[in-house]
Amino acid sequence: APGTMTRAAFAVIIALVCVAAARGVELRGGDDVGAKPAPVPLVMWHGMGDNCCDPGTMGRLKTYVESAVPGIYVHNVMVGGSPAADTMHGYFGNVNDQVAEACDRLAAIPELQNGFNAIGFSQGSLFIRAATQRCADRLKVKTLVTMGGPHQGVASLPGCDVFSPATDAGAFCRAAEAAIEAAAYSPFTRSSVVQAQYFKDPRARDRYLERNPFLPDVNNERAQKNETYKTALTSLERLVLVRFTEDTVVEPRDSAWFSTYEPGNYLPRPLVPLREQAMYTEDWLGLRALDESGRLVMAECPGQHMWFTDAWLKENVLDKYMYGGTLRDESSSNAAVKISSSR
Repeated sequence: APGTMTRAAFAVIIALVCVAAARGVELRGGDDVGAKPAPVPLVMWHGMGDNCCDPGTMGRLKTYVESAVPGIYVHNVMVGGSPAADTMHGYFGNVNDQVAEACDRLAAIPELQNGFNAIGFSQGSLFIRAATQRCADRLKVKTLVTMGGPHQGVASLPGCDVFSPATDAGAFCRAAEAAIEAAAYSPFTRSSVVQAQYFKDPRARDRYLERNPFLPDVNNERAQKNETYKTALTSLERLVLVRFTEDTVVEPRDSAWFSTYEPGNYLPRPLVPLREQAMYTEDWLGLRALDESGRLVMAECPGQHMWFTDAWLKENVLDKYMYGGTLRDESSSNAAVKISSSR
């Protein structure tokens, strides 16, 4: 009968409403109203002579961050198919290709899809910035911290004396050093020796702009500017540039703050600070926009290149610029740790 069908339909609707309401109560009752959202993931890129997973350096640092920031996902960038290959690629290979490979791998990691913070160490600072600029359509970097990064390149050869000649890192470094010394801008060297791809001789600026395949592009130094690079950096929540006060590895040490030697001069080496360069005044990369909005930080770490303690990193990077009160105190150490042997 029509009346029976109407009552039956009404009963079904009421039942569905009750079920939905019950499920809603159940979900609300299961929520922990005091729970904090998961920390923003962290990506780290190592420096020259190191690799993603060395248990004494980057592997140890990954474990430390995981213990200091409960619930965090940490990923260390690896170039190539193994940690050994990663070490080699810190000296040899095409940096443009390496950055593209890193972008592809990072973009494929589910945990990073909603964005991540990033820390670059030494030359890894320059490479993670390149990835941030070039892959902004796939990578959502929030806060970027660079530690001793050669953002304006280096004007002298790597300090290979820090490596034992008997190690792979020592052999790789000396081979790269010899290639740069012989012909920094030759076709082979400039496309296959990593350090040559951010070598910047102030006495040969025209040759640098014409022949260097990596740094002039990443710094938007050529006449044709890439506006997507500027858009990518100005989308950062914060860019933190850390300089080591006694750095003798990155020459000039203020390259970490985007300072550079005056073109045409090497001795007595007048340095041009970032804010006095066309890169800043014309805002090629968005650094002025970041600065004027209070999102560009120039910080210092006391001591030599890549020497810092867990406690220093916690207080001055993780806590201050990234994770605030989510950190645990008991995991930090005051023992000095050298994260990367060189650039």
